[in-house]
Amino acid sequence: MDTLWQDLRYGARLLRRQPGFSLIAIFTLALGIGVTTGIASVIDAAMLHPLPYPRPHELVYLNVEVPRADRPGNPSRFGLSQNDLLAIRAMPSPPVTVSMWRTIARPPIADGIEPEQLRGLEIDEEYLGLFEVAPILGRGIQKQDTREGAPPVVLLGYGYWQRRFGGRDDAIGQRLQLDNVSAEVIGVLPVTFQRTAAICVPLRMPAKMTALRGSGAAIYGRLRPGVTIEQAERRLTDVLSRVETIGPPLAPGWQVRIGTLLARSTTGYWTTANILLTAVALILLIACVNVAGLLLARGATRQHEVAIRASIGAGRGRLVRQLLTESLLLSLTGGAVGVLAAWWTIDALAANIPLPLSSNAPAVVNARILGFSLLVSVVTGLLFGLAPAIRLSRVRLSGALAGGGRRTGTGLSRRGGQWLMGVEIALALVLVVGAGLMIRSFSRLVNVDLGFQPDSFLTLQATPTDLNPAVFSQYYVSLVDAIRQMPDVETVGAINHLPLMGTTMFAPVKTDDGRDMAITLRQVLPGYFEAIGLKPVAGQFPGRGDVIGDRVPVVLGQRTARQLFPDGPAVGRLLTVFNEPATVVGVAPDLKVDGAEVRRPGGDLLEVFRVYRPTAADRPDALVVVVRPRPNARDLPARLRQVAQNIGPRVIVNRVRHGAEWLDDTVVTPRRRTVLLSLLGGLGLLLTVIGVFGMTAYAVARRTQEIGVRIAFGAKPSDVVRAMVGDAARQLLVGVLAGLTASWFATRLIATFLFETTPTDAPTFATAAVVLALTSLVAAWIPARRAAAVDPVQALRVE
Repeated sequence: MDTLWQDLRYGARLLRRQPGFSLIAIFTLALGIGVTTGIASVIDAAMLHPLPYPRPHELVYLNVEVPRADRPGNPSRFGLSQNDLLAIRAMPSPPVTVSMWRTIARPPIADGIEPEQLRGLEIDEEYLGLFEVAPILGRGIQKQDTREGAPPVVLLGYGYWQRRFGGRDDAIGQRLQLDNVSAEVIGVLPVTFQRTAAICVPLRMPAKMTALRGSGAAIYGRLRPGVTIEQAERRLTDVLSRVETIGPPLAPGWQVRIGTLLARSTTGYWTTANILLTAVALILLIACVNVAGLLLARGATRQHEVAIRASIGAGRGRLVRQLLTESLLLSLTGGAVGVLAAWWTIDALAANIPLPLSSNAPAVVNARILGFSLLVSVVTGLLFGLAPAIRLSRVRLSGALAGGGRRTGTGLSRRGGQWLMGVEIALALVLVVGAGLMIRSFSRLVNVDLGFQPDSFLTLQATPTDLNPAVFSQYYVSLVDAIRQMPDVETVGAINHLPLMGTTMFAPVKTDDGRDMAITLRQVLPGYFEAIGLKPVAGQFPGRGDVIGDRVPVVLGQRTARQLFPDGPAVGRLLTVFNEPATVVGVAPDLKVDGAEVRRPGGDLLEVFRVYRPTAADRPDALVVVVRPRPNARDLPARLRQVAQNIGPRVIVNRVRHGAEWLDDTVVTPRRRTVLLSLLGGLGLLLTVIGVFGMTAYAVARRTQEIGVRIAFGAKPSDVVRAMVGDAARQLLVGVLAGLTASWFATRLIATFLFETTPTDAPTFATAAVVLALTSLVAAWIPARRAAAVDPVQALRVE
């Protein structure tokens, strides 16, 4: 221990005496280890520990799987009914405890000082117990709360409790107005449970839906100890085959399927995780190669010191241990700085990594990650320190002592440093090529023709708090009319599900020859098509006088018109939509309503556009008002909001959005991938530039005497620069060729993320190679140019 402490103190003194080298090495390692720690924290939370509940491997979901003759190997799946749930609970020894839940389909309006729509869940009495979670205040939902006709109650999410009630304990027992119904607050959920849900209310399945499979409700469960999934599936299939249900017909071979929530929470994301792990491994290797090159360069100046140590009795093992101690000291210091940087930036990093981070399991630098970072720091120190230590410990006493410590560039620093420089460039090129492919792919994605121009219109979302269908209808008609009168507005309309919103509603449609189909229904107010910049392919779009009438005017998409009426023009033909007679008045161009990246089996959606007619049968749809402004319109969003608030009843007005923002929402995941891989590629490029600059600078410093002699004997400064840069250029060429070869294979990893771009895109490869080569040559040219300016007399006196 005394010897180890002595080595540590000597290593610390040595690092303090060479602050330039120490800062570069620590900064390089901090970048590599910090990025590794941060991304490892996100992967740990998202992929390795996504469910922060006791025994998460026991949590499962259940559904029914029915084979399809038209799609062998691709069966239909749909959820179980409430009757199924009760049958499972009635089993003498059920293999799984079960609970039913669903997302509140239409977020209820909470009426207060400022009305707002609250997203949340409908849950039964077993839901919290399934996850072994208890409210921090009050009680959970009980069996009597789920009975039809029971008094309305509500559980508050932690965030909403803090925002609405200031975190006060007396929130329990207070009343909350939800869709004009007064519900009693009975409890508050923990901060880490269902953080995205503002409220949870009892699941009350209507009597007519208790036997319906595929109702939209989901069943979660927890396997009993010792029960396998296969055993549970067999028992449940046998029991549920005797349950009275309605829904899709059960073909022979149907069965209950059980999957784990752990697997489902990470399905489809392992490719992203593997790409990130590969990228950070390359970053860490570049950092190690960088520091190893600097140690080799610095080691050339320490041969005299090492020779003296060896001459007075230090064995080779003792020398290697001292040199490794210095390397570990460097790596642990860089690791500590990197972990601190990761801790500061973890939230920003998590927000930009396209992995399924649960709101219940946020990414944190926890004890596991700290242990991982310590291991990485130690392994990194050994990785970049071992080769220079072994090489430097092979000292020839006579030559080293005779040299007297002159600062010469030996083969140790020059050949080793140049070889490492080539490796570093090859590794960096793989990252830069990957980033270039993602940038090229994303550029093509956002420039795809969607059939309309999202940047040409504004959208306004306003929802009346009074859910009367007549109030809804009158409000939107009045709002559109009021906006149409504004001088800065060219045209205005409205639609219930705007393209790019990702929301659809299917409606039964019957043609005039008796054929029935389920087609996507969108409800519009006249002016919508013009507002998003469409022109009719055939017929005309509905006008203001078409809002009310016996036969509802509808518009079909081109693909829909061809499929419904293959025998002739669609305009003028008759349809029945939701049992209402309708007339086709126009055909609209087909749009990429889900964005460019979404590919639907069988092609794009069939769409029918009906003039907005809310009915009393269900809660009416809120509309999105679409406004096409005139050129040079000013302050229009604020004025639109004011008009929406001043027209008719009390309303909830969401922010006015530019149409391009809806497009941005559809490409948020590709954008995150692109930004992240671009940053990692840029980081690899930065580390490579630092490494090339540092190793070239050290080589130049070690060759000061040689440079002075060359200039003294008539060499021109340009000859010196050419010689110095030439040394780097040879290894640069080798590194670029090796990097291009490695990239040819490595970019297959991101092939599934590329849009209309091949993983071997030649322009991207060429651009990446040129960028890396030029930046590396500049990094080598700067110290070489400084060396060429040296005074030969001063250079010779240095020795």
